Amino acid sequence: MARKGPAEFKGKLNGLYLNVDTNESYTRIMSHLKKILEESGAFYKGSKIIGLTGQKFTYKQKAEIEELLFNQYGIEVESLEEEIGEIRKTPEPEPIQIPEPVNEPPPVVDKPVIEQSKLSDTKFVFGTLRSGKSVHYPGNVILIGDINPGAEIIAEGNIVVMGRILGFVHAGSAGLESAVIVANLLKPTQIRIAKLISVPPSDDHSEHTLSPEIASVSKGIIKIEKCH
Repeated sequence: MARKGPAEFKGKLNGLYLNVDTNESYTRIMSHLKKILEESGAFYKGSKIIGLTGQKFTYKQKAEIEELLFNQYGIEVESLEEEIGEIRKTPEPEPIQIPEPVNEPPPVVDKPVIEQSKLSDTKFVFGTLRSGKSVHYPGNVILIGDINPGAEIIAEGNIVVMGRILGFVHAGSAGLESAVIVANLLKPTQIRIAKLISVPPSDDHSEHTLSPEIASVSKGIIKIEKCH
């Protein structure tokens, strides 16, 4: 285990937590973290960061920490978030039972068979996600609304937003590089597909248009283009 200081790794059963001092500056935390990894990086190589305790970081700061841990020392970063609740899905209404006609055999109709497990592959979320709100789902996510800065969606499948993406989005979170992210405006604070990370430039002045945009992986990088 790393020595005590502004930053340290805490071991759990299923991975490591990055524990940071709430009273220290980000610059000092990063400096101490780099010193730990310079001395003991080989020991932590191949391990996985599953959460964060202490102070919260901005998406840009988290991207810098992930860059240091994964690209330089091979430490996988699953999450740098404290655990927060998921937005609950509105329960679906019970189907209405229509009685069959008396003394008449029901007509024979060929109906497609739908597996029950397939019905839960996509999660629908209605309304704008404001700062602090988070949606995590082991499938596809469709949001009718915007993702504001400070909000996030993490999905193992695709992410489709019928609105603007201004917060954090991570599609293919279990490693699916073929996952895509679609929105009317793609201007996130950070975008991830599988293990690939992209942070849009701060001088991006793109505006909301009638042509949706799609983010996908091409030749090892995340590419954003208009949907045709």
